[in-house]
Amino acid sequence: MSVELPVFDISKPLNESSLTSLQDACKEWGFFYVTNHGISGDMYQKLRRFSGGIFGLGEEEKMKMGASNYTPRFIASPFFESLRVSGPDFYASAKSSIDAFSDQAADEEFSELMKEYGEKMTELCEKIMKAILSSFGDDVHHKYYNSEFGNCHGYFRINNYTIPLEQDKQENEVDLLEGLGMHTDMSCITIVDQDDIGGLQVRTRDGTGLMDINPKDEALVVNVGDLLHAWTNGQLRSSQHRVVLKRHSFVGNRFSIAFFWCFDDQKVVFAPDEVVGGGEYRRVFRSFKCGDYLRFRESNEKGKFEKVGHTVEDFARTEDRN
Repeated sequence: MSVELPVFDISKPLNESSLTSLQDACKEWGFFYVTNHGISGDMYQKLRRFSGGIFGLGEEEKMKMGASNYTPRFIASPFFESLRVSGPDFYASAKSSIDAFSDQAADEEFSELMKEYGEKMTELCEKIMKAILSSFGDDVHHKYYNSEFGNCHGYFRINNYTIPLEQDKQENEVDLLEGLGMHTDMSCITIVDQDDIGGLQVRTRDGTGLMDINPKDEALVVNVGDLLHAWTNGQLRSSQHRVVLKRHSFVGNRFSIAFFWCFDDQKVVFAPDEVVGGGEYRRVFRSFKCGDYLRFRESNEKGKFEKVGHTVEDFARTEDRN
């Protein structure tokens, strides 16, 4: 079963009704779509073509990119591998990944493409964050965007999902394979540009079911991450989600690009009073340094690779969840 998420034209200022719908979507699902986002289909196809050449290399060649740039299969999932490009200097990050095996001309074109994509996604994140803050009121947007989110940075992962031949011959009775396990994102917001294969699923608020988030033509998927969840005192939902592959109908590979918009490591995350609200509302997260939380997730066995088990709820929540 799929969930019908609202679609927002991010090229236009959102009116009061749209802002209310945006916040409702963030509270109920933590997911929504954006259109007119400035990322062309042509750019997406170029990224897919260049990245496909890299993913098609042998494992030994790909490992030359280094652990910080390339995640091989069997780390997060036997069906998942990923290339990371980090900002703010997306060009240098991309170049460092492929210098070991690329010729100079291809190296330059690939790095320039990564730079263009990273910069466009950075601009898009800024627009989306301003819209989300405006949903709490213009005073929150104007007072807190620059001071709280002005030093945010982004990185993106180019993800390739495949079913290895040896796995395809096994478990013949199993159709649904977990391409990437259930997790929450360690970001303020995440934007996903995916192909038409689908497979993204979100857990319902009551935790009893999973709903498909289907690809939508010319739309990107946006979701709330753990850092914004804590900054809004838990009002906006950082939802558990995963990627599944349908083995009997799966042909080739599933391709996606996930852009993560994050606080800098030194940022202290603490919900402003205007966001917490007064009266019966109480602060439910202690303050914490962003870098400390990221290290907690990366060093904890249950938190590695964004597996659910230890999230910002476990790290910084001070009130009972029920």
